[in-house]
Amino acid sequence: MTQATSALPRVLIVGLGLIGASFAKALRLSRSAQVFGMDAQPGVAERALELGIIDARVDSIETVPEFDVLLLAVPVLAMGSVLRSLQPYLRADTVISDVGSVKGRVVDAAREVFGDDLPAGFVPGHPIAGAERSGVDAAKADLFDRHLLILTPLPSSDPAAVALLTRLWQAVGAEVVSMSVARHDEVLAATSHLPHLLAFSLVDTLARESDNREIFRYAAGGFRDFTRIAASDPTMWHDVFLANRDATLGVLRRFQSDLENLAGAIERGEGKTLLDVFGRAKSARDYFTQILQSRQRHSDDTRRNLIVAPAPAGLQGTLAVPGDRSISHRAVILAALAEGDSHIRGFGENDDNRTTLEALRKLGVVIDEADDGEIRVQGRGLTGLQAPDSPLYLGQSATSMRLLAGVLSAQPFASELIGDASLNQRPMARLQVPLAELGAHLELTASGTAPILIQPGQQWQPLDYDLPMASAQVKSAILLAALCAGVPVRLTEPAPSRDHTERLLAELGCRLESRGNALVFAPASQLPPLNLDVPGDFSLAAVHLAAATLVPGSDLTLTSVGVNPSRLGFLDILKDMGGSVVMSNIRDQGGEPVADLRVRCAPLKGGSYGTHLSGRTIDEFPLLFVLAALADGESCFAGLGELRFKESDRLTRMLEGLRLLGADIEVTDEDVRVRGRVGQPLDGGIVDCAGDPRVALAFMVAAQVTRRPVIIRNAGRVLGAYPGFSAAVGQLGYAVTLED
Repeated sequence: MTQATSALPRVLIVGLGLIGASFAKALRLSRSAQVFGMDAQPGVAERALELGIIDARVDSIETVPEFDVLLLAVPVLAMGSVLRSLQPYLRADTVISDVGSVKGRVVDAAREVFGDDLPAGFVPGHPIAGAERSGVDAAKADLFDRHLLILTPLPSSDPAAVALLTRLWQAVGAEVVSMSVARHDEVLAATSHLPHLLAFSLVDTLARESDNREIFRYAAGGFRDFTRIAASDPTMWHDVFLANRDATLGVLRRFQSDLENLAGAIERGEGKTLLDVFGRAKSARDYFTQILQSRQRHSDDTRRNLIVAPAPAGLQGTLAVPGDRSISHRAVILAALAEGDSHIRGFGENDDNRTTLEALRKLGVVIDEADDGEIRVQGRGLTGLQAPDSPLYLGQSATSMRLLAGVLSAQPFASELIGDASLNQRPMARLQVPLAELGAHLELTASGTAPILIQPGQQWQPLDYDLPMASAQVKSAILLAALCAGVPVRLTEPAPSRDHTERLLAELGCRLESRGNALVFAPASQLPPLNLDVPGDFSLAAVHLAAATLVPGSDLTLTSVGVNPSRLGFLDILKDMGGSVVMSNIRDQGGEPVADLRVRCAPLKGGSYGTHLSGRTIDEFPLLFVLAALADGESCFAGLGELRFKESDRLTRMLEGLRLLGADIEVTDEDVRVRGRVGQPLDGGIVDCAGDPRVALAFMVAAQVTRRPVIIRNAGRVLGAYPGFSAAVGQLGYAVTLED
């Protein structure tokens, strides 16, 4: 065995049916693990080895090799006996998981084997994937590609075990999410188990008709599509329904009641009842389609590469950057909570802002988008949102999730917020704690992440809270919850963070007062309509400020950019390093300062920058690392731990990418040290931004002054984060192409 192979995790897969064999095949092809296969059916493991699905077969319990991960791909009712037989081969650090569709029964089986003290490596899982064919010969390496894999960690589960399983499933193309065991079984009972039960029942009912051949002969595509799943394995589904009896019966009883209501409406000729049900169903189905299309688009976009050549000449021209993302989120949310019609111009057309729009539509807000880009929002009042008919899918937008969590915590209905794999790994406990003190009720996963289940608050009370970190999102969520609940709050921040929410609330008549590091907020009883022109996004402008600073001969003007002081940490640092940026035509726009920025190439020197700047600079630090790598002398940036919890671990991504390009950069805990190489351009090469747009844009800036082109892998989400990106870079003189 080679050293490279021995470094891989050793995975024992018990059960080489479609799911187990497909996971084995994909793992082996991706070179992510050494795979052993075992199956109770004679000849199956041998066949898997023959097909190249596994590295080695295990013929009996007595010949089990040492392994790091155990994956049980056997029927749910067989989990207990398989676990018991393998118990002597489990180490204290062995990771144990499964692919069963009923997690409660799997946990019960584990307790029968291990008792109440479950192993720390035990993390139940369930891939939402399948195919009509079954067996080892039907194994597909792409079966899990772009499909969900649900992990249901227990309070006893080791985060390292969760992380390892996440890496393995992501290696085979799955999008990993997490939820509680009980919630999983409820969700699967509604979305998988009940549809199978109905399909089996309908086909059985029609098959017992005396003229069933005529019925089936004239059945159209709808019958075929709905009943396709009735061709599934009866034995497997027998086990599933018995194992998940309580959750399935609960949703079945609700469905029976709704079906009786429909039957009564048809009998009485109540057309409005039918239209209401059908309309709600169509809206829910359309939203489901939107979620699938969004996942497909994000998956496709992420895999696209940016090829960036050094700038052929100085960057020149005048550009208006898209509307500010942070302000757009807040403006449309406050417009939805206002009384009357609000008008928002310059709304950010990026993916995250679109996510907030669609979520508000799901909450009953009517939003019209004019051809000229203006958005008109019909407000519903502070507590007038309507209960969504399904969980709100928020993609990778942490701003959408945190701000809407604040709003929804004070609404008179329950709701659930979910996201993609990256969002479901971001910390949400920082939100849960202050909202709970305010009176809200939020439920998170065992690891403190989404999905977020929100129940109506019971007893609201004033809040005096010290924020443990400078976070505009957490601060805004608290303010929005207090606004909707009608209670005052006093918040103290360790350092300044963006104040867009405070400015908009003040514009709408709320009382806010700053007392040192403390903010005192007294909510208004209702909000008037909003009439707003959104300034240009400073974070997007910062990309061009950084690039033009580095490229000789550059002279750019960026118009109507938001220059809120709580966002200008990057500009302050750039000027301190020697950058040449002139601000002109300063004016007020909806409570926000706006200006035109002219930037020209300038030599840079290193400097030291403390934690007090982190809240005002958080999104622009990747750009500053690039600038520091080409400055004269050493630069130090302190207190950047928050960068590990963005769309990616930005500290790690920038460290790896810039080192590959030849930069001298070190990361120690939360601090970054960069030794500049003034007069020496960076090298070219292939870097990976892991789908993070801000990291991709920072590498694009670095590529302006490299010796050879830079290929930025998985950078397609730049197109969703920066509307009009291709036209903008072409207009200013960048040499950037996009490839699949």
